[in-house]
Amino acid sequence: MKALFIVSCIVPFLMLVYPILSFLRYLFFKKPVLKSEDFLVPVSIIIACYNEEKHIREKLNSLLDPSEWIEESEIIVVSGGSTDETNRILSEFESNPKVQIIYSSTQLSKINGVNLAVENAHHEILVFSDCRQKMKKGSVRELVFHFNDPKIGTVASVLHDNPDQHSSFFRTIINGLVLLDSKSGSGYNVYGALYAQRKNIFQPFPQDQLFDDLCVIVSTIAQGTRLVQEPKAIIYDIPFQNYYKKERLERLTRGLLLFITKKWKQVMRMPLGDQFRFLVFKFGKLLLPFTFLIWGIYLMLFLIQSNLYCSLISLVTLGILLLIPKIRKALFLFLRINLYFFYAIFKFTFLKQRSERWEKLKE
Repeated sequence: MKALFIVSCIVPFLMLVYPILSFLRYLFFKKPVLKSEDFLVPVSIIIACYNEEKHIREKLNSLLDPSEWIEESEIIVVSGGSTDETNRILSEFESNPKVQIIYSSTQLSKINGVNLAVENAHHEILVFSDCRQKMKKGSVRELVFHFNDPKIGTVASVLHDNPDQHSSFFRTIINGLVLLDSKSGSGYNVYGALYAQRKNIFQPFPQDQLFDDLCVIVSTIAQGTRLVQEPKAIIYDIPFQNYYKKERLERLTRGLLLFITKKWKQVMRMPLGDQFRFLVFKFGKLLLPFTFLIWGIYLMLFLIQSNLYCSLISLVTLGILLLIPKIRKALFLFLRINLYFFYAIFKFTFLKQRSERWEKLKE
C-alpha cells in the first residue's frame, strides 16, 4: 500500500513543481517577443455559430467598433444550420462589405464551421472568436502586434471572470503559468473564444475531435513556431465555480481523452520538453481523482490502525479547517470537479461513451 501511495504522489508532485520550473525558465531562459504596435495588418476574423441569437449581434458590433476594427479586415461568419433567430440577425449585416456570411442548411459542428470559414479567408492573420464571451476593447489589435515577430505562430488571450468581479484563484493561476511559459518559449493554453494564428501554419481541424484548442497548441509548436499569451487581450466569462458544471466537465474530459487517444503521434512531434509540459498542464488534472481516491483509502487505513487519540486529533483538525468558509468552499469545489472527472473517465473507458458530437450546453 505504501508503494501505491508513493506512486500516487507523482502527479501532484509534478503539478506542484510545474510552476517552479516555469518560473526558473522565465528567469534564466527568456525569449523576448518582437511585438510592435506599428505592425497592424488586415486580419480575417473567423466566427462559427449555431443558435446564437442572444449574442451574435453584440459580438459583430463589438468587432466592427472603430476602436477595434483594423482597416481592410474581414469578418467571416458561418451559421451552421441555426434554427433560431440567428440567421435573421445575420441578414442585417449582409449589406456590410466587411462581413461575409455563409449559411449552411444542415447543422455543422464548430470545427466544421471554422474549417469552412478559413477556406474563405483572404488574409494571412486569422483571428478566431466565439459569440458568447465579451472581450475587452483593443484585444484584437493586441493579438496582432505579436506577429511582427516571425517566430510567433499563435497568440492566445486570457480569460477573466466578469469585468465587475475579480478573477478566481484558479483562473489567475492558469493565466500566470501560461504567461510565464510564453516568456521562455510557448504556453500550453488557448481559449477558443479569442486567439490569433498565422494562416500558413493553420491545419484544418480533424472531424474526430471536440476541441480546436488542443490541435492549435500541438500544431503550432510541432511546426517550430511559438504560442504566446497576450495579457492585454482579455475575454470575460462566467465565474470559474459556475462555469465547470457536470455536463461541461464531462465534455471537457471526453474531448481531452479523444485527443490523447487519437492524436498521440502528433503530440510526439513536439520537442521533448514541450511534450512533457503540455501533458502535465493539460492532462495531469485527469489523474488527480485517482490520486485522491488512493489517499482517501490510505487515510482511512491510517485512522483505523492509529490509536484513538491520534484519530481524534486528525478529525478535529479537519473539522476546524472546514469551519473556515473559504477553505470549505474551495475544498468542496475541488472535490466536485474531481468527482465529475472520475465519472467522465469511467464512462469513456468502460461505457464507451466517446461521442465526437459537440453538444451546445446551457449557459
